[in-house]
Amino acid sequence: MSDDNELYIAGRLIQWALRPHARPTAESEYRELLDRYLEQLQFRDAVRAIASGLGLQVIDANLLGVVLVPTEDSIFAAKSSDYRPAANAEERLIDGLIQVAIIATIYPRAHDLEEDSAIARPPITVEDVEETLRNICDRLEDASRGLPDTVANDRATGLYEAWRVYREKASAKTTDNARVSPATTRRAIERSLEFLQQQGCFTHSSHGSREEYRPTWRYQVMIQEWSATHIYNIVRSQLDSSSI
Repeated sequence: MSDDNELYIAGRLIQWALRPHARPTAESEYRELLDRYLEQLQFRDAVRAIASGLGLQVIDANLLGVVLVPTEDSIFAAKSSDYRPAANAEERLIDGLIQVAIIATIYPRAHDLEEDSAIARPPITVEDVEETLRNICDRLEDASRGLPDTVANDRATGLYEAWRVYREKASAKTTDNARVSPATTRRAIERSLEFLQQQGCFTHSSHGSREEYRPTWRYQVMIQEWSATHIYNIVRSQLDSSSI
């Protein structure tokens, strides 16, 4: 096989991996290229080199597919404007907090992050995420009580202040036509989960009035292998300070 053809098919595998809803079980070319990646070291090195040049990192690959994540300077890195155009600073802050809360809802305990990412996690709802955020807000508020003003003020400039902004946002408010207002935290959570669903990170199902979102293997890998540990430790350190 010529080097040019090797690079071409390596690029094809990267293209499949970039499609959020592509599955090797449903796409024969994806499955064949994935088998080559898993079996041939030279081809694997070519895929990783091309991905690196594009600002992408291969964080996992098995029979379920290839998972890529972008570096900060990658053209594939999502920007806040891609998620919610024209959002103000407060909206961007709340969106970020919701993403953290989604992770904390799926992985409520530290050792949950160490489980096999192929094990399906239970589905979550908007109400579950809302409850996670409210509980964190309450614990942070309790932790700040009785502390010296200087300490409380220092905390208020960081994560404490961020949770305060969210806590003061109305959790549910309806418009004149009985729809959930776009300004509520509930709608912000719905938007976050819908966005993640579009990216192939969640599947959605309805059971009567209950709307459920189940994390996909791809999302679980990205969280467990790439971002969650750092985020979880930050939040956990804040919550653990409540014993002060």
